[in-house]
Amino acid sequence: MKNTLLLACGLLLTGIACQTESLDIQRSFPFQLTIDPFPASIPWQKPTSVGFGVKPTYITSNNVYTFSWQVAAPVRGVLLLNNKAVAPGAKTAVTASLNRVLSDTLTYVPTDSGAHEIRVRVFDSMGQARDTTFTITAIRSNGNIK
Repeated sequence: MKNTLLLACGLLLTGIACQTESLDIQRSFPFQLTIDPFPASIPWQKPTSVGFGVKPTYITSNNVYTFSWQVAAPVRGVLLLNNKAVAPGAKTAVTASLNRVLSDTLTYVPTDSGAHEIRVRVFDSMGQARDTTFTITAIRSNGNIK
């Protein structure tokens, strides 16, 4: 009886000692896109540049950010990220920064006149996405911009 009681107590203590707590490790962190405002009207076929940045809450070594953009059909334009052309729908890597100064430059060159609705999307390596959409009107004129 004494051995059975000691065995039961031993098993109980072993069970308590083996209990493990699960630890959740945060792998993705919130981030935001920061883009200086584009002018409402820009000259047709003339480049217009603004500051652009990916601002995470925390900088992590394993998080990679990917930039993509689209322009609503039927109008067309060319978007440059840090003076390198990015095709609509193509993806390119961008770096994140906690600085207040925007680290990248977006340059848009409208190849058609009229209203251009542009959507910019950035993904992190865990699949989170942030979008921003803005409309620019490209005007064919003799330099008079409203």
